[in-house]
Amino acid sequence: MKGPIAAVLCLSLLFSAITASAQFVKTKDLEKMKKRTRIIVLKEKPDKKILKQLARTSPEMANAYKQAIRQLNQDFPEAVRQFWTVNSGATIEVRTEKEIEKIRKKSDRTSIVMDCQSLHVKPGVKSRYSKLTRTYTSGLSWQKDPKDLSIPVISMTFIESDLQYPFYIQNMSDQFPDYIDLAVGLRLATFVFNEQLEGKTSTVLQKEIKHNAVLMKGKTLVLCKDWLDETFEANVAKNDYPFPIKYVSLEELENLIRKDVYDSTVVAYVPAGVFSTFDKNAPSMEVHVPVVFDPANGMPLCHSDISHEMFQAWGFSLIPRMGKTVVGFKKIRNEDIRHFAKSITEGEEQEQMGLNN
Repeated sequence: MKGPIAAVLCLSLLFSAITASAQFVKTKDLEKMKKRTRIIVLKEKPDKKILKQLARTSPEMANAYKQAIRQLNQDFPEAVRQFWTVNSGATIEVRTEKEIEKIRKKSDRTSIVMDCQSLHVKPGVKSRYSKLTRTYTSGLSWQKDPKDLSIPVISMTFIESDLQYPFYIQNMSDQFPDYIDLAVGLRLATFVFNEQLEGKTSTVLQKEIKHNAVLMKGKTLVLCKDWLDETFEANVAKNDYPFPIKYVSLEELENLIRKDVYDSTVVAYVPAGVFSTFDKNAPSMEVHVPVVFDPANGMPLCHSDISHEMFQAWGFSLIPRMGKTVVGFKKIRNEDIRHFAKSITEGEEQEQMGLNN
């Protein structure tokens, strides 16, 4: 399943580094989604081109690729069953692309299709009209081409709709998605859907997220050791952050999420977003900003402060000179811990101002 998505969607993906969601759902789609009684998870199959390429250079890598696809097909529906609570009571099924096509031909109107894809930017036809730049989804990337900025996303489409145009996409990290990526992505998406079901607008949600850090008070911040910057110093972080910090391995973090028992903790995660301007030369960026979220309900609590350079890039002033590049913080730094602590203080100040008013 692949096809173009309007480039404006890519803009919303960029801001997902702040809001921790890919986009907000149209009201008419939200109402339609609430009535669906079946979630169909697309069963991935190894890409023949990738297999052929890997087999020529490394049979071990070809086997690793096939195993990754098998693991994804096991993890994805499991994560949906555990974390997708928007359509309460909906059945979860795993189907191949051919089976989904057959269901569509029967004029089925009961299903939502969830699919893992790679989202990346491609230029349109070269023209003075820059709006021809488009964002595309395609089959999952295995080994990323450094020249191709792309990220894995969870794509959600109504069964009767063209699968090239999902009504919602949720970005994950910059790796081939694992269970943690899927679980976090579904938690964040569920939070956005549930909040919208209560009638909150995207503007209200984004405003609230700036002050939700106050909810981190007293909770343990869970940091994955695999996601720490090489220069990260635990002693410095201990002095910067006023509450306990727990360091876990990637395996320990996955076990924590699978058990779904967090004992008053919050988790720092590094989502990715791809951004394209409407420039005819199609400059694009991949953005990574650490976000702290409440794993119990997916609520984003705070994010690392945006650097001056990133702010300028988002304001378009740097983009024409940057071309295709990666910006942001791909790993968690000591500066990010200080920003998290600062967000708590700012949240307390906002809370106090609200009480005084």
